[in-house]
This record gives sequence, structure tokens and C-alpha cells, in this order.
Amino acid sequence: MVDVDEAMLTTYLRTNRAFMAPVVEQAVGLLGLEGRRRVLDVGTGAGGGLVALARAAGGRARVLGVDRNEGALALAREHAKEAGVLDQVHTETADLDEVAARASGDDRFDAIWASDVIWPGNVEDPAAAVARLAGALSPDGVLALFTSNYYSSTFLPGHTRLERRLLTASELNWGIPADGPDHYARHVHWMTAAGLRDVRLHVLPRVGFPSDADPTVRPYLERVVWPELLAAARARGEDAGMSKEDIARAEDLLTPGRPEYVVDEPGYYLVHPTLLVTGRR
Repeated sequence: MVDVDEAMLTTYLRTNRAFMAPVVEQAVGLLGLEGRRRVLDVGTGAGGGLVALARAAGGRARVLGVDRNEGALALAREHAKEAGVLDQVHTETADLDEVAARASGDDRFDAIWASDVIWPGNVEDPAAAVARLAGALSPDGVLALFTSNYYSSTFLPGHTRLERRLLTASELNWGIPADGPDHYARHVHWMTAAGLRDVRLHVLPRVGFPSDADPTVRPYLERVVWPELLAAARARGEDAGMSKEDIARAEDLLTPGRPEYVVDEPGYYLVHPTLLVTGRR
């Protein structure tokens, strides 16, 4: 499992929040939050979901953002203040088990949002975690599991075989299971097993072109994606079937300033086919 220091985490959280903002807002807009008063954001990170939830639910709603990292919550509060919704939100250093355990009666939530948090390594048993969140919902409450779907993304169009091996190296580096009941792609399975009704899957692609029209793309690639993939290639590339030539090729394609830097190719694009799974109690 990879260790991430606070500086790297802050960079990741800020950069990822900016890049994912349009699709997070789109996803939150599908939840029908108007009139819902108690909203929970589990694993709020830098607060991209927190702000979107507060805006969508309206001024009378209160949104609780919880995270195990106090530094992340500081970023979330700062973001909420800048967005003008700080009076609607409260943050707390906690994990989902703590919050779900005390949610009963009138303290249950009308909506719960969890973005890239029900994940191997974050929780010991993802299916059980989803069941606990479902139990924290008020009658007709909605649970929303959002994932950036990182490992199904297109980062290297035209270099598919190398891309597959890089993503496999990343999965190995993070200790993510190759398959089975805890695999990150089983959100619909977990929702169904939790007994939620009207379970729905939405695919919301985040498409990026590194142009002046979308200034979040290059920072996302160069501060988040490329460092992560190259570190994985160096650590676990051989285990993922990468030859020394493959690793050298990845270094050339993913290093800004090199002649073959992939982002400078005319027509370069990336696609995150993000997933939103919703279910009602």
C-alpha cells in the first residue's frame, strides 16, 4: 500500500476537486435534493461534493461533511467559505462507522453522498459499509455512491496496451483486489445487497482537452495522474508485465518537456467515465 504525505494529499485534493467539479455538480443534480434537510457527505475530502450538495439542497438544508483527515476538512471549510455556503455546512473528523452508528430516529439523513470512499483500503468490508450507510437513511432517503472510475479511464489514447499495464501496476501498488466481492466496481452489487430500492446506475463522462478552454486538465494530469502512474510503473511495473522498454516509454510519454510528451500531441484527450449509483431506502 502506498504512503501519501500531507503535501501530496493537499495537492491531490485541490487538483482533483477542480478537475472533477463539473461532473460532481452534474451528479449531485440528479439526486433531487430540493426540500431535503439533513445531508451527509462521507469522506468529503476538499469539499467539492460538500459545496455542490449545499447548493443543490438549498439554504434551509444542513450538510455534514466528515473525513478522517483534519487537513482535508480544513480545505473543505475554506472551499465552502469561498462558495458562500459555509453557514449551511458543518465538518467533523470521523469515519462513516461513527456517523452511521449514531444515526437513528430523527437523526437519520435524507441523503448521503460518498465519493471515491467506499473503496478497498478505505473500508475493511465495502458491502457492510454500504449497508451501514443505508441504515443511516431516513425513510425515502437517497444514498449516492460516486466514483471517478479511474481504472476505466482513457489517459493514453493510441497507447492502449501500455495504458492497461500502467493501470494494472497502479492497482498492484495500491493493493487493490483484482476481482471478488470487494472490488471497486461493485457499487451496484453493494447497493442491491443493502436492500435499497430503485437502484440506478448513471455514467457521466468527464472529458478533458488540455486547452485554454479547460485549464484544469494539465494540472490534473501533471500533478495527479502522471506522478501516480510513473511511481506505480517503477514500483510494480514488472509485476504488471511491463518490460524495461515499456517503463522507459512511459517515462517519455508522461514527462512534460520531453519530445514525445503525450499531452502535446495534437488531438490529445482524456476521458473519465465516472459512475453514479443511487438507491432509496
